[in-house]
Amino acid sequence: YYDVTPQGNFEGKNILHRPLPDEAVAGRLGIDVATLRATIERAKTKLYAHRAKRVPPLTDTKVLAAWNGLTISAFARGAFVLDVPRYRERAIRAGRFLLDRMYAGGRLMRSFKDGAAKQAGFLNDYVFVAEAFLDLYEVTFEPAWLTKAIALQDVLEAHFRDAKGGGWFLTSDEHESLLFREKPAYDGAIPSGNAAIVLNLLRLYEFTTEDRYRQRAEETLGFLSGMLEQSPTSLPRALCGLDFLLDRAKEIVLVEPAGGGDLEPFLAQLRSRFLPNRILVAVREGKPLEALAATVPLVAGKIAQEGQVTAYVCEAGRCELPTTDPAIFVRQLEAQKKKSSSPSGQ
Repeated sequence: YYDVTPQGNFEGKNILHRPLPDEAVAGRLGIDVATLRATIERAKTKLYAHRAKRVPPLTDTKVLAAWNGLTISAFARGAFVLDVPRYRERAIRAGRFLLDRMYAGGRLMRSFKDGAAKQAGFLNDYVFVAEAFLDLYEVTFEPAWLTKAIALQDVLEAHFRDAKGGGWFLTSDEHESLLFREKPAYDGAIPSGNAAIVLNLLRLYEFTTEDRYRQRAEETLGFLSGMLEQSPTSLPRALCGLDFLLDRAKEIVLVEPAGGGDLEPFLAQLRSRFLPNRILVAVREGKPLEALAATVPLVAGKIAQEGQVTAYVCEAGRCELPTTDPAIFVRQLEAQKKKSSSPSGQ
């Protein structure tokens, strides 16, 4: 059942694993599957008791902001694309943990263990958590996530940016004094902060229309340009940002009537299409829209026509005719997509 042999199944040792399904093992032993499984359950109890006598391996129980940021993004994007509510809830819960336990006084901490947050955040912590909050906004449409992403980028601007040489330092100017402040410029097991921040900046530019974000993105790509020319595959996340910059990013706004409406017919169409270079905003008419317009000017003046959810597909702030019909919405997305993929659209 576990492929245990006298000679061992790996370098003279036995590593327990299941190479065959229960039905095949039961057939070889001449017993029914129920009997096999009952026997294995009894054996597991004895096996666990014996293994408990060993010194257990050390476990790493700290919570890292950067890794949680990556995980939140994965859950948030998975929730949107696959329409799995539990992924959305996990992303929200982890995001709230970071805000409640690892963010204070406008600063993000790097790790959390034994009930306490420790060590000032590094570049990757701020960048990945800001990205996570942008992703959370686009799956919850709660403006607080967008506001926090902007706040994290403000800290990066004030304390991590290399104004003279371009790019972003690994540590802030509030960290202890170092002989040399590194600026990571290659993607490894996880993306580098300098590569990942490009897409954050461009998304913030599309949301806010503040040109400083676009300028910083272009500055960062300039800093990375040598590596991108010599070894572009070492910076795949930066290439995603470059693609966003060269494309005509889609700005999609869904406006609900004041009494509420069903966004799902429009969201379902977005889920079924690969549109990486876009931002997505959904807001209800009235005070919520007026409040959001202070941060996302694109929504100003937009209405829910005829008391129905209304979609606006835009590029550079210029929108197609608003529509309440998901079929027309799809045609507008496809038309915009064709324009952005044509030579004249670059």
